[in-house]
Amino acid sequence: MMSEHKAGDSALIVRVEIALCAAAAMLLLWKGLIPAWRVLNTDFPNYYLVARLFHEGYSLDRIYDWVWLQRIKDHWGLDQPLVGFAGLTPFSALPIVPLTIFSALTAKRIWIIVNLAFLATSAELMHRSTSLGRRRIWLITLLAVLPLRTSFLYGQMHLLVLLLMVLAYFFYRRDHVVLCGLCIALAAALKVYPLTFILFFIWKRQWRAVLATSGAALAVFIVGGLVMGWEPLRVYAFEMLPRSLQGETLDPYSLRAGSGAALFHRLFLFEPALNPVPALASPTLYALLYPLWQATILFPLFAVLRPFDGDKEREQMEWAGFLFALLLLSPVPSTYHFVVMILCVVLLLDVLIRQNRRGLAIAVALLYFLISQSGLIALPAHAGAGVNTLFAFSRLWFGIVLFVIFLARLYRGPLGTMQFRGARFALLCFFTLVALASSVATNRRHFFHREQEMGRRLVPPAATLLATMPRSRSGPMVFVAMTPDGYRISDAEGHSVLPDASLHARRPADQLSFAVARDGSLLVELAGASGSRIIRGPGRSVLVEDAESPAISSDGKQLAFLRENKGMGSLWTLSTSSSSDGRAVLPLRITDESYDVREASFLRSDALLFLAQHEGRTALFTMTPGALPVRFFVPDVEIGSFAVSEDGHRIALTQLIHNRWQLVVLNVDSRRTTVLTEADCNVYTPSWSAATSIVYATDCGRGVGLTALSSFDLSAAKL
Repeated sequence: MMSEHKAGDSALIVRVEIALCAAAAMLLLWKGLIPAWRVLNTDFPNYYLVARLFHEGYSLDRIYDWVWLQRIKDHWGLDQPLVGFAGLTPFSALPIVPLTIFSALTAKRIWIIVNLAFLATSAELMHRSTSLGRRRIWLITLLAVLPLRTSFLYGQMHLLVLLLMVLAYFFYRRDHVVLCGLCIALAAALKVYPLTFILFFIWKRQWRAVLATSGAALAVFIVGGLVMGWEPLRVYAFEMLPRSLQGETLDPYSLRAGSGAALFHRLFLFEPALNPVPALASPTLYALLYPLWQATILFPLFAVLRPFDGDKEREQMEWAGFLFALLLLSPVPSTYHFVVMILCVVLLLDVLIRQNRRGLAIAVALLYFLISQSGLIALPAHAGAGVNTLFAFSRLWFGIVLFVIFLARLYRGPLGTMQFRGARFALLCFFTLVALASSVATNRRHFFHREQEMGRRLVPPAATLLATMPRSRSGPMVFVAMTPDGYRISDAEGHSVLPDASLHARRPADQLSFAVARDGSLLVELAGASGSRIIRGPGRSVLVEDAESPAISSDGKQLAFLRENKGMGSLWTLSTSSSSDGRAVLPLRITDESYDVREASFLRSDALLFLAQHEGRTALFTMTPGALPVRFFVPDVEIGSFAVSEDGHRIALTQLIHNRWQLVVLNVDSRRTTVLTEADCNVYTPSWSAATSIVYATDCGRGVGLTALSSFDLSAAKL
């Protein structure tokens, strides 16, 4: 009688699990796969663009330039309002390279099918690595509804990262350390955090795994540099990654991030547009408390890790707990990052079920479900700001509770005890204090000039995600603004200066660069599927096709512009006056293939000054009609952009100093430079708004490259 009752319970459980699997699969199909199949959506075009650039032989040096990548997107006709590659590794585009022979939407559909194969393979490998049956593996997997949905919908890389980490664990359990290390290195090439497993192996004294993972990572880096070029790797490692670790990739204050970095940004860091009312504006508190938060997670975790002793069950728990801690500490996690959490929860539930801890297993499953679904439910509009903040970070709170469960299971019971004595614990305390002091010092240095930069900030217009290329127009300042619908020339109130004639079209042309003529009219680059063209506003007459980045001479008779071929810029000029016999005036190319021109401007003499890479160096060159370019200024560091003062005696430059773009003034007569900014952030596209005032774009306090406008008063600085 008892056995029949148990058999009935078991059959009921099987039916419930099958029903839940079917429901979750249908929900994923309805909310994830079908919408993903129909549209490109946000992230996949970013990978596709860079992969196609690589496939077609472009230089990848400028893939982190928001405006440049938008121009490429427009020229290739991708139906996507905005693109950007900030925060992504150059390697992360490589899996899409074979798909670039197809259109973007077809490539995404193939990627969806490939990702389904990744998911199925991951599930099968988790089944072979645990005692859980396939049905329960799939049930746990499909309960990650929101991470799976957004991963498919956005065409992300995290299902491939999940597969690689599952493979790494699969090989780890079988003592195939070389293959384990290779999988971790490949996963880290896509998303950096798996590389932290080197510390895991060091602390567990698994030296073969340390050597295998380190060697594989070095090999991947070298091959990547040889294949893609060293410059994009340098830019990512030294310019992008440090800002990513600070949580400053997109919006550092986003409630959707649900991370510790975003929480501390919102609590302690003022930014006039993104976080105008922090709880307590204090960069010093951030510099102290954020490292303490990280130490609070990592110290007890490393305290319960112990050298390998053959206990397979404990090894499983340690691997799962360490991987989950990396996800919990991620400074900029999105929902799709938590696809990898599937492996952590499968390994934990496998141990709990084998130990007959079913109540705790149910609690873990519930926490996992809540973490996975955080963000699906919106608060009512009348909810207070504090309630909104607490609710928005619910994923963080649930994650902390689940992490405590990991620690508790590793601390006591059949899995062993924490060792609070001996040289090992003393060594952990020492390394923790060193890391904590280093992190606090790094944060303080990062914020050292922050308040000074915020004091120079101009009032940001509403709904502007990025503001760059400021120019004076008979007094008022106009600039290129990134809006949710694309790029527009805007004024300080956020109004479009040159409304697009095709605004009623599905995708208006992006206005990516412009020049201001003496009469106040604008020469605007419009970028579309047929290429870029330069028009004169407000009449919108087309001056020249296949042209970008215009510059106009002081008398208005000469137009200079760039044309690109596979990312290499050439400099052209065009007379704006009609020829004497009435024939159309044709553009004239004035630089050869040895110059990769990035920007041009006219001097007071109407000679051209342009910025170009030539013979492996970036420099400023001058040029007069009929003559060869002459080196004007060749610094020891890279130049990003420049602007000539109205009197012609000074040039505002951006230069790469200690891996950050800083504002510099060059005295034309003496050729001496003065560095004006020193903050741990970037300055772009300076412009003179007056004889002693420079307006520039800066990403201080914002996502890297997502700039606002600031002004530097040279007279106040006594220059």
